[in-house]
Amino acid sequence: MSGRANIWRVLVAVGSVSAISLSANADDTNTPAPVIATRPAMISATSISNAAPNPAAQPSDPERFFGQYARASGLVRQNARQEASVIMDLLWRNLTTSPWLEIALLKHAELNEVSNPQVASQDYDVLRNRVENAPYFQGNAERAAVFRTALLGAVGRGVDRLRIQLIRQGLDRYKMRYRQYPESLVKLAIFNYVDMETIYDSDGRLFHYTPTGMQLTPAISYQRYDLPSLPAEPFYVTSPRISGTTRVEDQTAEYAAVILVPDRIDWQSVVEGQTLGSYFVAAVDRGGAIMCTTDRILVLPVPQ
Repeated sequence: MSGRANIWRVLVAVGSVSAISLSANADDTNTPAPVIATRPAMISATSISNAAPNPAAQPSDPERFFGQYARASGLVRQNARQEASVIMDLLWRNLTTSPWLEIALLKHAELNEVSNPQVASQDYDVLRNRVENAPYFQGNAERAAVFRTALLGAVGRGVDRLRIQLIRQGLDRYKMRYRQYPESLVKLAIFNYVDMETIYDSDGRLFHYTPTGMQLTPAISYQRYDLPSLPAEPFYVTSPRISGTTRVEDQTAEYAAVILVPDRIDWQSVVEGQTLGSYFVAAVDRGGAIMCTTDRILVLPVPQ
């Protein structure tokens, strides 16, 4: 992982943690943007009756993302993961701009790793293809390189979790058939309990597997094994924590987030482009913040 760490240090070298002055009015803090409808133009007496009003201002992709993610997060807290998955599936399919579409797709994949691994695997394939080919990630947009690195790293971790899950299932079936575990993962694949690709991680390295619990009667057999595990990515994030967002200045659309990271006792006010602990603050909007590492993306919606 040293390569990813070096990439990350380069990407976030410009970030620094500092407190900022929060001068926004209460009306600019965590409140929905007003919807302003304009009157149709008065063209002529004969056309007034047929003129349709202009459509109301539509929410931006960041606003839609954080609003729907907050809904899905609440459902996850209520153990309604299937309903949350439906919301995230509709969300990523209806967003139109990067990186919001890709982050929504990533979270949909992570949410389905256990309950529907086939869907999660398909999502990761689509996501990797988008990150490697979408113009946003190939261009010079601000923080595009940060999102590219974090998304590809998160995809790699997700794929590894799915493959480890398949390996464990294959080992269980092997044990039921032969009453022992195989000497190696290669043997597990040769016996068709998993695909050969599955026993390698996303970087092409063979997963570290060690059979243990050796018994000598009637012949050498292994009754246990050691295999690395990766923790599932939490959909509802409890650490870091966000208490809210506020507009930095009345005249700008820039927001600051007040966040508490692990191993700190004081809340910090940060804006996009800063580092906070081991995290990079990649995006801040009215509805929440996005924090990244080289292989994780955390979504922190403002508490409802």
